Amino acid sequence: MKRSHALYIVALAVLVAILPGCCQQNDHDGTDTNASVPKGDPPFTALTDSWVLDNAGVMETGAIAEAGRICQGLQDDGIAEVVVLIQNGIKHPSDYATHYGRWLRLGKKGLSTAGGNNGVVWLIRPDADEKMTYSIGRGLPRLTSSHMVDIMNAAKEYLNFGNYDTGVLEIVRRTDEQLRHLYSKKGAGQ
Repeated sequence: MKRSHALYIVALAVLVAILPGCCQQNDHDGTDTNASVPKGDPPFTALTDSWVLDNAGVMETGAIAEAGRICQGLQDDGIAEVVVLIQNGIKHPSDYATHYGRWLRLGKKGLSTAGGNNGVVWLIRPDADEKMTYSIGRGLPRLTSSHMVDIMNAAKEYLNFGNYDTGVLEIVRRTDEQLRHLYSKKGAGQ
């Protein structure tokens, strides 16, 4: 075998060994665990005193407090952790919402509600045509896209006309209603 062929084979073997790990971060079970900010998007915001973060400045403080209280009730009752992030300037909304939930360690077993991965991120983008994006943790398999579309349909007109107080409250109330129906001991399995 010529030396150039041997070098080619070695280089190919190195590439095969490196490529699976360079493109995405996977957990031991093969799931994507990427928790980084997508390229070109704004940095993540840490949670402070509310589950509702209005980085766009479009909500009144009373509405933020009311929505945050509802989200806190879901955590207090061990059902789920729900965050609403209102943020402009996001170019990759699906990845941003999913990575943000991982970055927060939302719904992680041992850190919050029992069971793990039972978090929901609602991302609201006032500067975008498609204003709502969501990400659901793997610990909430009964909360389906059908439920989420119903919630989005209830809130979209408020958001489209700039009424973020009512739109976000509609999202949070209906998410609370669905999660309690699907995951509270009384509603589980129904």
